[in-house]
Amino acid sequence: MKPNSDQYHIGEQGKRNIIFVATTPFAVNAFLRTHLIALARTYNVTLCVNTQVYPLEEEIAHAVRVQHIDIARKISPRHDLRALLQLWRYFRAHHPAAVHSMTPKAGLLAMLAAKLACVPRRFHTFTGQVWATRRGIARTLFKSIDWLIAACASQVFADSVSQCRFLESESVVPTGGVTVLGDGSVAGVDLDRFRPDPTARAALRAQMQISEHIPVFLFLGRMVRDKGVYDLLDAFARINAEHPDWALWMVGPDEDGLQAELEQRSKTLGLRVHWFGRTFEPERYMAAADAFVLPSYREGFGSVVIEAAACGRPAIAYRIDGVIDAIVDAQTGLLVEKGNIDALAAAIAKLGNDRDEMARLGTAAYTRALRDFSSTTVSAAWLAFYATELDRYT
Repeated sequence: MKPNSDQYHIGEQGKRNIIFVATTPFAVNAFLRTHLIALARTYNVTLCVNTQVYPLEEEIAHAVRVQHIDIARKISPRHDLRALLQLWRYFRAHHPAAVHSMTPKAGLLAMLAAKLACVPRRFHTFTGQVWATRRGIARTLFKSIDWLIAACASQVFADSVSQCRFLESESVVPTGGVTVLGDGSVAGVDLDRFRPDPTARAALRAQMQISEHIPVFLFLGRMVRDKGVYDLLDAFARINAEHPDWALWMVGPDEDGLQAELEQRSKTLGLRVHWFGRTFEPERYMAAADAFVLPSYREGFGSVVIEAAACGRPAIAYRIDGVIDAIVDAQTGLLVEKGNIDALAAAIAKLGNDRDEMARLGTAAYTRALRDFSSTTVSAAWLAFYATELDRYT
């Protein structure tokens, strides 16, 4: 349907209206910060998100209009219907030129509501598939949701080439029906924020009473099973006998209430694990650590990997779609087979025992992050896309 440019597009100060929808501010802080701030200079940008589950970064809150929508991460028919109606009413009232969603639940509700509200341009970005690790009815259900999102959207994106191939092979989208903006990654890396920082490194290690010669391995992300947090503790336990002084730092929100169990598990295993909880300063931990570990079972790209790379840190991860675009095996980090805890432990031990190799991989990771994944470059791709799409009918 051709958009009615008299009804849509123009909002306050003659700017076109764009609405972004996400489930939680955690995803917005991680993936959309740079793009929202850049787009807000040209468009009226509104962010629809559940503001009650996690704090939104102040810089984002000051740049865009924020509208609370009661979106629940888990399936809840009553809450989901209420959120759907909230979005539909908001879209009908504000006549956006485009609605852009991210995260599965937000994608389903936003694309359905935008379709029903006759929003002319409906975009969704896939950042990984929750059903990739499921089987049976659960896999069918969640996969059908992604198919419905794509069916309601006028255009869909993924954050890596390998994820595009996966979505096509699973018939979620037709061949050629999904694309990547730029070279991949939803957000890219803010190179002013994520960079080698010897001062921050020294300060945090001194605070934690960890000397420079002790290797620190970092996990940073949501504390959920799909991120491989149990695998990581088990792998660290296998090298603990030989290296009881090595440190593992766990940073991120406890969204599924697993941290108490994980902490008890690490104590039982006698591991040197430090739990930091949620943070708005991931760069501090990346600067102070020596290597990043992400044994995730599913990722759209693994943006945190290239953030660590921009700090000069190599990564160890499972060889899965998305992550294989973020890590060049044996060049910018080490990839091991998914679920192989022995191989994961061996990769950690390899870098911990060979600081020269760790430095070589870290330098290569840093060079690649600067060359291919600057947030400025990725945001420019987003801005160019929106300029083309929103100017098409004017």
